[in-house]
Amino acid sequence: MEWPKRARTADWENGVLTLDGEKKFEIPELTLALMERLAGYTLVGFHVKGYPVTDELLAPFAEHKSMVNFGVEDGALTDACFPVFFAMPKLRYLLLDGNAAIHGSGLSALQSCKLDLLTLNRTGLDDAGLLQAASIPKLSHIQIDHTAVTYEGLLAIAGNNRIEPVAHVQFTKEQMEYFSQIQREKGKKPVQLDEQAAVECRRVLSAFFAEMTEWEQYMEQAGFEDAEAVPRLLVIWEKYVSEKPRMGFRPLGLSYSAQGTYKGEQFLDAEQITRNKLYIYTREKNTGFVRRFLMKRVGEGWRIDGVQERLDGWQRIGL
Repeated sequence: MEWPKRARTADWENGVLTLDGEKKFEIPELTLALMERLAGYTLVGFHVKGYPVTDELLAPFAEHKSMVNFGVEDGALTDACFPVFFAMPKLRYLLLDGNAAIHGSGLSALQSCKLDLLTLNRTGLDDAGLLQAASIPKLSHIQIDHTAVTYEGLLAIAGNNRIEPVAHVQFTKEQMEYFSQIQREKGKKPVQLDEQAAVECRRVLSAFFAEMTEWEQYMEQAGFEDAEAVPRLLVIWEKYVSEKPRMGFRPLGLSYSAQGTYKGEQFLDAEQITRNKLYIYTREKNTGFVRRFLMKRVGEGWRIDGVQERLDGWQRIGL
């Protein structure tokens, strides 16, 4: 068969190797020679599903410079595989579901990696391994369904307020919400909450959510060219927002959600930062997105001074 001179992605499943999503080759067996050839490409993505890939087969990929997204699912990997990923400077996503011999002890090899997402569903990941994963500095999401992780082991990593464990089966929704609550508590600054201020901030946010929902419903009918679109939005900003307008975000840039940006917002928690600033935490009931609104005392009242969403850690977004 004739191999292409270059390739950016490689995927193997059911005896078929696909390069760049379109070039297909029937390859029933993944050999070391084949892996060496694939590792010679400047791949950004490599995935194998349903083949007993061993740690030794991964050796050619050690120190691969361009790899961003790497996955071996339902393979035969062990904790000895992790040093292969240690020197991949661009690796962000590592998908290792279904490798039952992985327990997590080898995750210590990734302490200096820039990994964002790690999936270890259906592996032997245990409490000690989860603790190792929580020490990976930039890891924001780890999937842990059908593993040996206990709830006590999950709570043991609550001190890391950057990481977000994902478990739809391993633990109940209530257990995961309690974990998030403990995580927020541990991440709070040691400043006592002004309960009255928190009540007032929730009132301000509730009114803002309601008026923004009404404005978005109006926009759905009227469209961006309507003469009242901007004036109506500016009135809302004048009443509730102290954040300095930024290019590309409302109110300077018009955008709206037909479903309503804040229609499903539910209050979770409050955190005092200083006497005149606090965070109000919310969760969108349909998407599950968690936001925190920075509230600032202005005169005798409170205004919204920004919002962050929990994506890769807390990231500032537009109102």
